[in-house]
Amino acid sequence: MEIFIVSIGNEILEGSILDTNSNYLARRLKEEGFSVSGIFAVGDSLNELEQLLSQLMRKEAIIITTGGLGPTFDDKTTQAVSKACKKRLKLNKSVYFDILSKVKAKGVKLKTSHTRQAYLPEGAKILPNHNGTAAGIFLKCNQSYFICMPGVPSEMKPMFENYAIKNIKEIIKPIKLYRCDFKLIGVPESDADEFLKRTNTQNIKIILNAMEGELAIRTLSEDKDILEDLKKNLFEKFGYKLYSTKNQTIEDVLSEELEKEDLTIAFLESITAGYLALLMFDKAPFIGSFVSDANIRIDDAFEKADIVACPCNLVGNEFDLHLRINSDEITQTLRYMGNINFMRKSISKRTLGFIYETLKSS
Repeated sequence: MEIFIVSIGNEILEGSILDTNSNYLARRLKEEGFSVSGIFAVGDSLNELEQLLSQLMRKEAIIITTGGLGPTFDDKTTQAVSKACKKRLKLNKSVYFDILSKVKAKGVKLKTSHTRQAYLPEGAKILPNHNGTAAGIFLKCNQSYFICMPGVPSEMKPMFENYAIKNIKEIIKPIKLYRCDFKLIGVPESDADEFLKRTNTQNIKIILNAMEGELAIRTLSEDKDILEDLKKNLFEKFGYKLYSTKNQTIEDVLSEELEKEDLTIAFLESITAGYLALLMFDKAPFIGSFVSDANIRIDDAFEKADIVACPCNLVGNEFDLHLRINSDEITQTLRYMGNINFMRKSISKRTLGFIYETLKSS
């Protein structure tokens, strides 16, 4: 049985909002051991929505929809499901009184539009909504199932976690999948692709994702040993350029490596303009950074600056700004700080590789 996700709303097709619901559902379903066969976006047209749902339910499928359950004129999901399944809409008293209670609690008068939300297709089970008035729907239709949830993320997510995922697990047995996320830096996507073609990946689902300066390889398999073999082969091929197998950022891995060796790190930057320091700012091994114009040497920058930032061990308990007037001692200390404090311990070759590749990609 396949799983499809359908996001509903003109605002999605127009690009007015980002469809985060589909991303969330696809990720959570994968984490639970389910595979999504397709993700669709459709507007608020009743005919177009009905046609899409009718097409999807020709297969044995779980069709998860988000959006279109609200009280406004453009909310058509319940009607579309009713027409696709050829089931008439019927007032659900439990949903009606729940809506009435929530509306009264807000001091709002019950409107016809609110009442319309209580009409559900015959045979539908309710997915409670604790954060809004739009009840979710679970409905078996021929050989398929509909799970309809609100489009508001704060309503959809709890409904999925507390109710919908349980319904899905009753229909499909989840497959235990092992996952390994590899991250490489300084490796072209074409090189990684060529390597993977020559490697045994028959029982592995692979997703290549090229990002700025790095490459992510996401893998899923029912066989844990196959992923371990792939990890070994990737490391033998690419060495330190394979910097993570846990979906970590390069700064997280660098921080771990430094802490293992009880090392600290600082950056003397020019063309990167403080970017490396920004990446490492909240990491324990990071102790400082100097930045100068790309065309000026670090020590020249200290000579020419009108104001220099002085480390606290020279001028008290705060990181203060001091005028260069009568501050020769401070300037002299800053000029040689790299040798005296920041680089007092050697850094492993692998760590230097991280820094080199980061600088190169920047």
